[in-house]
Amino acid sequence: MDQVLNPYSPGAGIRPPELAGREPELTRFKVILARLEQGLADRGVMLTGVRGVGKTVLLNEFRDVAERRGWIVAKIEAGGERPFRMLLAQSLNQALRSATGRFSLGPMLQKALSAFKSFTLKIAPDGSLALGIDAEPTRGVADTGDLELDLTELALSLAATARELGVGVVVLIDEMQNLTIEELAAVCAASHEAGQRNAPFVVIGAGLPSLPSALRAAKSYAERLFEYRHVGPLENDAAVAALVRPAAERDVEWKDEARELVLDHARGYPYFIQVYGKTTWDYAKASPIDRDDAAIGAEVGRAELDVGFYGARWDESTPAQQAYLRAVAQGGDEPSQTATVASRMGKRPQDVTGARDELIKKGLLHAPERGYIEFSVPGMADYIQRRGD
Repeated sequence: MDQVLNPYSPGAGIRPPELAGREPELTRFKVILARLEQGLADRGVMLTGVRGVGKTVLLNEFRDVAERRGWIVAKIEAGGERPFRMLLAQSLNQALRSATGRFSLGPMLQKALSAFKSFTLKIAPDGSLALGIDAEPTRGVADTGDLELDLTELALSLAATARELGVGVVVLIDEMQNLTIEELAAVCAASHEAGQRNAPFVVIGAGLPSLPSALRAAKSYAERLFEYRHVGPLENDAAVAALVRPAAERDVEWKDEARELVLDHARGYPYFIQVYGKTTWDYAKASPIDRDDAAIGAEVGRAELDVGFYGARWDESTPAQQAYLRAVAQGGDEPSQTATVASRMGKRPQDVTGARDELIKKGLLHAPERGYIEFSVPGMADYIQRRGD
């Protein structure tokens, strides 16, 4: 088959050609925007799930929807060395410069630009985070150095401006579990105050299954502040659509047995569907794709995942962390009690907490509930067991 015409697109955050099974999340987001535009209150949404289920793709889709409606949109990926204030300022800079091009520079927009500039000066006094923003900072607004106070004041100022323009403000935060407890508290406080004032400001987050507990630790009211939606593997009909429809657009068919073999390997995970779909297409002889094509594609796809998706994460772990991962893998993909994991290693729980905590920070593991641990990467247990080292 012509590899140039291969419709499948595995990658981090890359939109698949068929965004199947995520209509409820997209519909909910559109409802939120419409309600806020009408002056009605609504909550932000936290998307949680393991790696490979398409949370980043959804956030990117949300961004596109909001931008098409003219909203002020900031999207960031938490983690790394840059603090949240800097990440948010950099993203908002672009959004606000875009707004000045779409709307006339009236007093309300000028006020928002000035508040934004004040917000940036606490981390970049030289004004580098507000390049292209032609405004003087407003003294006494979003400039205390306390992130919780400053973010709340900025959110309210931006929301007031957005309401005058007939739109709103949405902040999209990917890998949200990587924020510090102080940063999470600031996000909660700003969302809480905006909600109480019925301001068109909303935060949509995405993260690992540990995100809800991290938010609750930051603010006790976080469980009521956001709507939590678990994003899991696709149901069978949606998985079939994600695999079959992109090929059909190229007048290529899948035989039933080939389709089922690939979907058995993918287990409903959108990223895996794209990987196995791509490798099968590349090695298929012609349409319709048959079981032999799928068997080769599955073998090649698994090898690619072993190197990039699993192997890279394994290689970045220390020997102590790898020993902990092997112990967790003995329980498969199901959660294991942390005491049981330590017992498998012949150690006391307190002797392995360091390795466990570092693996949680890396996003390889998460705690579904107190005293338990499980993989955040689907299929990681099988990969470790197949390594045999």
